[in-house]
Amino acid sequence: MLAVPKSEIEARVKAMSAERSKERPAGDAAAPVRTLHAGEYLFQAGDTRAQLYRVERGALCHYTSGEAGRHEVIEFAFPGDVIGFGHLEAHISTARAMIETDVSIVSPMDFARALDANGPLAARYAGAADREFDYLRAKAVRNGEGKPVERLASFLAALSHLGAEEGRDPTLVTDELTSGFVAEQLDMTIDALARALCELERRGVVRASKDGLRIADVGALESLARVA
Repeated sequence: MLAVPKSEIEARVKAMSAERSKERPAGDAAAPVRTLHAGEYLFQAGDTRAQLYRVERGALCHYTSGEAGRHEVIEFAFPGDVIGFGHLEAHISTARAMIETDVSIVSPMDFARALDANGPLAARYAGAADREFDYLRAKAVRNGEGKPVERLASFLAALSHLGAEEGRDPTLVTDELTSGFVAEQLDMTIDALARALCELERRGVVRASKDGLRIADVGALESLARVA
């Protein structure tokens, strides 16, 4: 865990409590509170996403783990902050108590109301979606080395999944896939990307439409993505 003096953390908690309290959803006053000791995990990368949490007291360090166990801090969660949201079934990040910390459970309904009313929380929610997309893209590249068709299928499956979670048509991809940006994201040349896309069209997995790229066979796409 990060080596930050306890006194500094406690001072920061006190200063941020009033500032962040406006982000707090109404919640259930009778909701049980869970106490975490310093260094205890609220959730870890790979854990099934089960609940949304609000920090009631203390502070959490929210981070991702990179190569060689290095931590990349996403944010520090202070009293009033909500944490644990995302679109994927499992967490891709870790939240750990920096000092003794109390958290309570936030219902999906309360969280939805808070998203509508609070800009900073909505921005953090959008940031979580961006991190998950980057995670899925990196996973597609890593697992699809030497398999461009499967790598592209994994990328499209990720776009489909996130689109569904955000309330969009999961079978429609409106992004321009033959751009240099997408090729760079997938660590492919534009020509290799175009060939992989043509192969998916030849197999009947995708087809072009006036609105964008239509996923014609979701099952086949998911099967290819699993191979990547």
